[in-house]
Amino acid sequence: MKRKMLSLIVCAAVVCSFAGCQPKKKVQTYSNAQVSKQSSDSYEDALRECFDATYSLGGGEVFYAYMYPDAAIEAMKASGEYSKLIATFNQGQETRFDMNDDKFTFEKVTDSHEISEQQTEAIKGYFKEMCAAYVPDITEDQFDIKEGYEVSFSYLNNGEPKGTETVLVIKLNDEGWKVITA
Repeated sequence: MKRKMLSLIVCAAVVCSFAGCQPKKKVQTYSNAQVSKQSSDSYEDALRECFDATYSLGGGEVFYAYMYPDAAIEAMKASGEYSKLIATFNQGQETRFDMNDDKFTFEKVTDSHEISEQQTEAIKGYFKEMCAAYVPDITEDQFDIKEGYEVSFSYLNNGEPKGTETVLVIKLNDEGWKVITA
């Protein structure tokens, strides 16, 4: 049941990334992408890298590094699920880029503030649920949130303002930054 729920969440995330897109051609190449900003002191650099991976070819591994705690990723790798998730994400990106020539780019952070204690506790519960299918004995106490921000940012589509989004960007344990989207 938990794996079905996780699969449903992943599928929903991929489907949502397609929502509202016009036909697109391949616009960016992010092959062999590696996370380089996750341990940065700047949550803005990490958010920008996560955004770029989301709208780039081959960005699946970077995307999931920002979405999941390391414990879940290691367990997924051990079970063989991780490579399937990455392949599905990357294939979805290729399909989207083949259908649409829009180019999405991160513009700027428009607002940010530290997360509250209530948000901190909710995030720990969220991560526990994300890991539960792969690391069933993980507890909320194992997630140490070093710092966290609720961040609104704007982005462009083909150089024109497209919209804003609000996400949570948190520094987790010694893993670096994680991004939680709506």
